[in-house]
Amino acid sequence: MTSQPAVSVIIPTFNRANFVRQAIESVLQQQFQDYELIVVDDGSTDETRAVVETLGPRVRYLYQSNRGAAAARNFGVRHAGAPWIAFQDSDDLCTPDHLESLYGHVRDHPDCGLVFGNGAYLNGPEHNRETIIPAKKSRRLQAAAVGLQDLFAKSIVRLQASIILKSAYDSVGGMDESLRICHDLDLFFRISMSFPVKYLDRVVFFYRKHQGNITRNEELRLTENIKVIEKLLSDFPAARDLIGRHTVARRLAYRYYRLAKGRWKRNQLPSALEAIDAAVARAPYSLKYRAYRYRWGALRN
Repeated sequence: MTSQPAVSVIIPTFNRANFVRQAIESVLQQQFQDYELIVVDDGSTDETRAVVETLGPRVRYLYQSNRGAAAARNFGVRHAGAPWIAFQDSDDLCTPDHLESLYGHVRDHPDCGLVFGNGAYLNGPEHNRETIIPAKKSRRLQAAAVGLQDLFAKSIVRLQASIILKSAYDSVGGMDESLRICHDLDLFFRISMSFPVKYLDRVVFFYRKHQGNITRNEELRLTENIKVIEKLLSDFPAARDLIGRHTVARRLAYRYYRLAKGRWKRNQLPSALEAIDAAVARAPYSLKYRAYRYRWGALRN
């Protein structure tokens, strides 16, 4: 190893003592060894610190009071000494060639701000597929440059599957700490508007699904997804035309519709009507959205 590592691996964690050891060990077992490993404990109240401290001097432990995953990642980046950043979640696992694959790809594409790969499911296939990004789409993404429209079409980038140029991360302002779930998508949008993005058709991490996954909070996930899209359009007006105005409106309308249905099921009628109104405003010719608006409005009266 050189005095300055090539990659800083950052693992934020909060009360994941039961998973964090495996996540750290999957980094320590990397074939590529020119890295530093920083674990940011975001105010855990369980045995996280004790677990981390048993794993030896290669692991650098940092602690902050609980401020959320985005703040923990920004805190880790501020203490990172490498020109490239790789994030890992404390409940997922790296493949042994995770860093070798991603860093090897950025050496071949030094102008990139971000390179990302595919992931698989730790407990076997889900959604009738082996990988998070379907195989056919994965091959297509590697064959061509990744554009904003690719990132927008479906949230294909996983933070755990990426390596990010630190200067690019810093130049776009890091992660938005007001976001709890969609801070990664927001970051990827902003990086893609300023730097080339590449994709590697290779599985580089395993996703662990469990009851503690914050993404299971659908209300929060949908409201933040809407916020991130509207923030993109506000900060980068050209994004609407790059993606396509109809595509933007359709996605926002669908997010508001899903939000409305969830609120309706929870008997939150006024806020459900507010959300379905927003869906109709963005997709005024959708008979489905109008039908829901008419039906719920009639029940309210």
